[in-house]
Amino acid sequence: MPQHAAEHEAQAQRILAFLKAHIRYDNGFIPPPFVVEFTGSPSAGKSTTIVELYKFLRRLGFRVFKPLEGAEQIQHIPRTTPVYNIRTGLYALEILLDESYKHTYDIILLDRGIFDVYAWMMYWHDKEKLTGPQVDLFQRFFLSPFWSDSIAAAYFMVCSPDEAMRRELRIALSERLGETTNPSSVAKLVDRYTRAYEMLKPRHPQLELIDTTTLAEQDMVELIGTKLLGALENRIPKE
Repeated sequence: MPQHAAEHEAQAQRILAFLKAHIRYDNGFIPPPFVVEFTGSPSAGKSTTIVELYKFLRRLGFRVFKPLEGAEQIQHIPRTTPVYNIRTGLYALEILLDESYKHTYDIILLDRGIFDVYAWMMYWHDKEKLTGPQVDLFQRFFLSPFWSDSIAAAYFMVCSPDEAMRRELRIALSERLGETTNPSSVAKLVDRYTRAYEMLKPRHPQLELIDTTTLAEQDMVELIGTKLLGALENRIPKE
């Protein structure tokens, strides 16, 4: 044994005890953070809600992480291929897995995540760019219970195509509409997210569908903020 090995071991144990390493790395003692996902059709209020919830929760004393949406992070892959949505899903999944084993934050607000991928695989099937078995493969992977159960709450937010267009063009610098931000596409996306919710809800009780068509922004944020606090409190094990 090296001359100073015993001394080094004793020093290391004192440092680890000071750092409370036996506690800080134990997910059975310190709970993982609550992860919340927001997904849905364009201009349904998702981004507005996330921004306001971030401020609201921080003022209540929580440490909150609001990662970039996958669409902002993943810009090097064209949106004309299923690979794009698979990659944005992997980006969200990486955050979900990594943060679930850290104790840096109390709440993580995911702007589109693994449930979002489920709906996009339906989209690519409709476009005939994925076969049925391929869709099933990717949907099963992204919603594996190994990590889908880590989502404390997931909100599917939708609104009518007419209202979506009004919101989209309210302060836009251009009236040019994108492939997924025109009335026909929005109607299809609303239907797709609604169907995805209905299929997933029986297996994933943490999901909730919210139609924001008639809600003012303040009412929308207040509604979801109230629902979220209730959902997180319900995740606390009963003694």
